[in-house]
Amino acid sequence: MNATSWTVSPAPFLRTRPTVTRMSVTVLLTLAPQVILLALGGYVTAVLNVLAALAGSVLAETVRGSRGRAALADGTVLVSGILIGLLLPENYNPALTVLIAFGATLFARTVFGGTGAYWINPVAVAVSVAWISRPDAFPAPLVTPESIQNLGDAFGAYKLDTFKPLGSDSSITASLNGFFSWFSSIRLPEGYVTLFLDSPSPVPAFRFNLLILASSVILIALDATDWIVPASFLASYALALRLFTLAFPWLGGSPKGDILFGLLTGGMLFVAFYLLPDYSTSPRTAWGKALMGTASGLTAFGLCGPGGSQVGAVFTVLAANTYSAVIEYLENRISLAAGGRS
Repeated sequence: MNATSWTVSPAPFLRTRPTVTRMSVTVLLTLAPQVILLALGGYVTAVLNVLAALAGSVLAETVRGSRGRAALADGTVLVSGILIGLLLPENYNPALTVLIAFGATLFARTVFGGTGAYWINPVAVAVSVAWISRPDAFPAPLVTPESIQNLGDAFGAYKLDTFKPLGSDSSITASLNGFFSWFSSIRLPEGYVTLFLDSPSPVPAFRFNLLILASSVILIALDATDWIVPASFLASYALALRLFTLAFPWLGGSPKGDILFGLLTGGMLFVAFYLLPDYSTSPRTAWGKALMGTASGLTAFGLCGPGGSQVGAVFTVLAANTYSAVIEYLENRISLAAGGRS
């Protein structure tokens, strides 16, 4: 008679992740500076949208009864609400934001499961519904392959349109280039400092890239988010952008994609650290996370191209959630096969 063979390792017990509540608090603390900067910058409608999305999400969980109260207690619904508000264009109607946050949160968490159980990200669902409801509120991509071909690079094409650098951009760029000159030949063109500090994006979540990078260090250090998914996602997107922006090399194209422009103008950093690594929608194994991140990065290039898309990164999250479901199936199959029978 065959008996199931179990192998117990002490490894899982050597390190534990923080509680859901603690992770939510950490995420909220890293998002708070972005909301504060929006308020200090006079972006009133953007702040109203954050509050409206927060209200809609909280109301949705309240309607769900005991399950919803659990999400309120652990703070996950507060995180979802703020993320939804930050990912909507600043000119989006706050009244419509309440309805969308309420409906999408209620639908996603009821149909696909509550905290820790849903396989599709409620934030991505809400923003996708917002885009379907009012696509005109989401600006067109900042650049096109044609404009890049004509100008030679994405940032050059962008600067010809509506880009306005910060007043301190030139002096900061000069200081950085002076520092780089001590050990390399790297030269940072003027304008990128603005993209790092306060990118002129109509989507608030895409504005403060340097703050997002600083927040990512805190999130990863405190185990509030995973590092494998963001790293593989950003690496694969950057590589595809660099090699294939101006057609495939084997078809006569050249590797001239502007990686910094792509990462700093399409919300890639925000999505990489705040949406993709969601523990409810991420694979469990290291190889599964790397596979999902890589596939998501390639998908992001397909949807966003050279950068500047104001909604493509969010749709990438929906695609990533489907990849994760398939990868989880493979993880289970491999785990069962590795367990074996005696």
